[in-house]
Amino acid sequence: MKNYKNKTILITGASSGIGECFANTLNLLGARLILTARSKDKLEDMASSMNNAIAIPGDLSNKNFPKELYDTIKAKDIEVDILINNAGFGFSGLFLESPIENYEEMMNVNIYSLTALTHLFLNDMVKRKKGGIINISSLASFQPIPYFGIYAATKSFVTSFTLSIYEEYRNKGINILGVCPGYTKTNFNKRAHMSSAPVAGYLMSSQEVVDQSLKAYNKGKFIIINGKINKFARFITSLFPKSLSLKMSKSIIKKGMSKKQW
Repeated sequence: MKNYKNKTILITGASSGIGECFANTLNLLGARLILTARSKDKLEDMASSMNNAIAIPGDLSNKNFPKELYDTIKAKDIEVDILINNAGFGFSGLFLESPIENYEEMMNVNIYSLTALTHLFLNDMVKRKKGGIINISSLASFQPIPYFGIYAATKSFVTSFTLSIYEEYRNKGINILGVCPGYTKTNFNKRAHMSSAPVAGYLMSSQEVVDQSLKAYNKGKFIIINGKINKFARFITSLFPKSLSLKMSKSIIKKGMSKKQW
């Protein structure tokens, strides 16, 4: 694994799941870390236990926070070498059963904040002619998913956006990677209102996702679908008629939802 000594890396959603695993792994690889998430106490405990890390707690569903975070980092005279846009969440259920405010919060975190942070920090990276961005998307980004419609749509944005800016800036010294994990052993299912993972036998660990993602980033790749089974699933579903893939994804998600949701 590449040594990240003297690299300053900003990780959003760093207090749990894949983000926490990125933080722990990169800490061992010598990186200087900037950690942000809503969980102030957890974040500060993490930072204090690491070799070289600071915590900047904040809520990325607040549209003002990306600029506040950027300004705080600039005020400390810190240059971010790599931005890891990991923060994101989703929830399942019939579209009309959740208030629009819940969807707005999801879109602010999954789309707006990711885009705003990319815009702010990429501008600095281009001026320096070096830097990197890792955007955490999802296997769900490749097709519509009933009962998970807004989440899948936000992740479709992330994948499309990431590939677009990769092509725009790949010859300017910027390494940009889109990460598309499938079901992973995190607390995502709990917040997503899933009683269980629909494909529990195929759950990857956060460490597997992080190790594969850093390996892909080090090789200069622009997208990774984590796990052989997930790659196979993506290939197979791409061959199906859209009507069939919709029915299949509906059945898979419904299997993991509590019955009261449908």
